Amino acid sequence: MEDFTIKTRLTTKEYAKVMFVGLYKKPAFIFATLLGFYFITTVVLDYLDIIDYYTNTPLFEIVCGIFLLLAPTLIVLIAVRQFASNPSFQNEITYSFSDSGVAIQGLTFKNELLWAHIIKQKELSRFLILYHTNKLGNFIDKTKLTEDQLNFIKSKVRQK
Repeated sequence: MEDFTIKTRLTTKEYAKVMFVGLYKKPAFIFATLLGFYFITTVVLDYLDIIDYYTNTPLFEIVCGIFLLLAPTLIVLIAVRQFASNPSFQNEITYSFSDSGVAIQGLTFKNELLWAHIIKQKELSRFLILYHTNKLGNFIDKTKLTEDQLNFIKSKVRQK
């Protein structure tokens, strides 16, 4: 395929949304949220004397329920804070794709990755994330790609 280039800018709001979507696709977070909701619901129903579930004040259930419900939000807040702390991410980033790899250029940085260095890909919301470490990846806006370009990128990333 012929080389192509796109420019994209990821806002803090989009990043937070993608992080929430990514977290709530994981079964562990879904289970933890349901468990937290269960704890809080039983505490509230017991307090309103609708059910007689607890004999003492259910401190463990209150603390655990609140923590389990707020944990994803805390994780996203920490990630957004890190994202916002790097001004390079707030500017437009240019991605140039070729048969050999992808070149990434921002206002203050330039990086070239061979396709072999991209270890996995993930689609979340309107973004394709190309990971070059287990926890670090580049957000590619799928709306700026044609179907052929998207298929080209996906075909170049070897799946493990």
